[in-house]
Amino acid sequence: MKLSHLDKLSAIPALSGDEKKLAEAIVKKIDGYARWAFDSIGTLYVYKEGKKRRENPFLVMTHMDEAGLLISGASDEGYLRFQTCGAIDPRFLLGRRVTVGSENIPGVIGCKAIHQTGAEERKKPVGAEKLLIDIGASTKEQAEKAAAPGDSAVFMTGFERMGGRRIRGRALGDRIGCAVMISLIRTELPYDTVFAFTTRYHSGGSEPIAVYHTRPERTLILGAAAADDIPGGKGECALGKGVVLPLSEQRTVYEKNFRRQAGCCALEKEIPIQQPVLSENSGAGRAQYAIDGVPTVFLGVPCRYLNSPAVVADEADIENMEAIALELISTGAEDKEENHD
Repeated sequence: MKLSHLDKLSAIPALSGDEKKLAEAIVKKIDGYARWAFDSIGTLYVYKEGKKRRENPFLVMTHMDEAGLLISGASDEGYLRFQTCGAIDPRFLLGRRVTVGSENIPGVIGCKAIHQTGAEERKKPVGAEKLLIDIGASTKEQAEKAAAPGDSAVFMTGFERMGGRRIRGRALGDRIGCAVMISLIRTELPYDTVFAFTTRYHSGGSEPIAVYHTRPERTLILGAAAADDIPGGKGECALGKGVVLPLSEQRTVYEKNFRRQAGCCALEKEIPIQQPVLSENSGAGRAQYAIDGVPTVFLGVPCRYLNSPAVVADEADIENMEAIALELISTGAEDKEENHD
């Protein structure tokens, strides 16, 4: 996979429900490699022809949107009020630089200075409801002219390499699946495959719509998993230790045969995997219980600090997730019917 895919995609703001610019950037990268189309809520479907046809579609899916802030109004002093969109830890917010709206207006998240707080206030974390975005406006009118209720605000953080093969960037957990799917679409595949870049994951999820639209026989979801390899964590999901193939997650238990097949693909290719129980929801449950029920499996890249201004991942895990996904795509109907015990 070209790391440049991830670098460029992570720089494009795409709050839940506001994914259009990111979708357009993805189209530029896959146009000419496959047919593509949008549905009415912005999900991008890509129909990749392989060397062989499939009787029933195989769907590979990831989401495009990121967690962030939704502008809700302005104060008399010119600050922007907001609400969070997605599972954002308010401890990450104070003092962070953000960009607001389609014009990428720079701002900073602030609140009353610590010197102006009492002893009791200092003992408690500052909740998101007490924070404001400073865009340099002096009046409510100026602020409202710059940003309207419903506009998005996202963290202003660049992409960069860290030590070893670690990378850091904004919304990496939401863009890793997109980058891997772009790479797969630009690859010659043995079988026809349908790809779906979905919307609104962080505000309810459109996975069932994608499943209904494509009517797949099986669905593979790609994404990120919250790493717990920091001091005090359980260490069940660690960077650089392998792709996450969970036993289950918050809202579902995966179809056993499909999950076993994914594990066998990793074993045959000597790709390390980790098998925790996810505390979060990958969207697999929403997909698996759509229409008449569709066998679904999730593959994740361990990421530290998900939904924060700076997410950290390991490049080797990303490459390994792509390798397992390619192996699963490469299996035909006769392969999936074999016993993978």
